Amino acid sequence: MNASLRNLLAATLLLAPIASVFAQSTVNQRLPLSSGGRVELGNVAGSVTVRGWDRNEVQLTGTLGDGQRLDVENSANRVQFKVVYPQNSRNTRGAVLELRVPRSAQLQASTVSASIDVGQVDLRRLQATSVSGSITAEGQAGETDLNTVSGAIRSQLRTPRLDLQTVSGQINVAGSSGGEVSANSVSGAIDLNLSAVQRLTAETVSGSLGVRSAGLAPGGRINLQTVSGGVSLTLPARTSAQLKANSFSGSIQSDVGTVERPQYGPGRSLETRLGGGDGDISISSHSGSVRVRLGDR
Repeated sequence: MNASLRNLLAATLLLAPIASVFAQSTVNQRLPLSSGGRVELGNVAGSVTVRGWDRNEVQLTGTLGDGQRLDVENSANRVQFKVVYPQNSRNTRGAVLELRVPRSAQLQASTVSASIDVGQVDLRRLQATSVSGSITAEGQAGETDLNTVSGAIRSQLRTPRLDLQTVSGQINVAGSSGGEVSANSVSGAIDLNLSAVQRLTAETVSGSLGVRSAGLAPGGRINLQTVSGGVSLTLPARTSAQLKANSFSGSIQSDVGTVERPQYGPGRSLETRLGGGDGDISISSHSGSVRVRLGDR
């Protein structure tokens, strides 16, 4: 064997493990689904993109990394996709998937480090969960639950019930979300730009909390709490509610009412009536500042 041939063989052997790492297989699955049926998708790494369409079927396309396989289970009312990774998958490229779902479907998507991007959907229910991947959602859903540990959550959904939870990721909501809204974070900031709400609960430990709403429904409730993060609430001037706010060591500023301070010791509080006083608004911060604005959003 001459030197050139030996060198070529050696290079091929060296590159073979690298080539296997980047080996991919194509996914192309299309299955029927009854109206209101459930679609489930599980993936570890890579990305998941979900889009809606006007067909009574589910389609999954994309690529799998080396050693990965797709498990599929389906019936008339349920379709389940799960990407199974090899035991030693450190050097395996994550699966890149695009899922098409019909109107009125129920969707459950879960990942570990893969991002989830949901858009152009009209769903009966949306559930998206990730550990460190980000979640973005746009479109329409009857009920929505978005949960991460360290990934960010961004929603522009039109939905009457929205539940958002993260530990250290940020939460950002814009668009026409309203009705019943719940948002919880430990160290991530929460920024909510909402339509009129019936029930709103938002809590954070060290992240800031900002809320802008188009209004409070008659008899509605808003409850905002932080430990060290500041709180900002903006509502229309026509809002009707009983407003209570307190802070142990932070300041309170409000367009209405009078801020009270105890004669001895720390703390500030505010209690006043907005309009007819139909609803209830409660704001509490231990060391963060509180700001209440009434007027145009």
